[in-house]
Amino acid sequence: MPIEKLIPGIILIVIGILFFFNNKNIGKGASKFYRKLYTEKNITVMFRIAGIILVVGGIILVMR
Repeated sequence: MPIEKLIPGIILIVIGILFFFNNKNIGKGASKFYRKLYTEKNITVMFRIAGIILVVGGIILVMR
């Protein structure tokens, strides 16, 4: 497995896991900043989706 894909893949997996499991805390902080644009509920869903995308992208990079 090439190291050029392994390191970025692992980094994406870690960031994705942080986004997925820390979405409520991120949502609370970000919702204050983007209060007019996003609601707290929507932003937690968006961070969960972002976390899933990052994890899947990381797994794809690691597996190739």
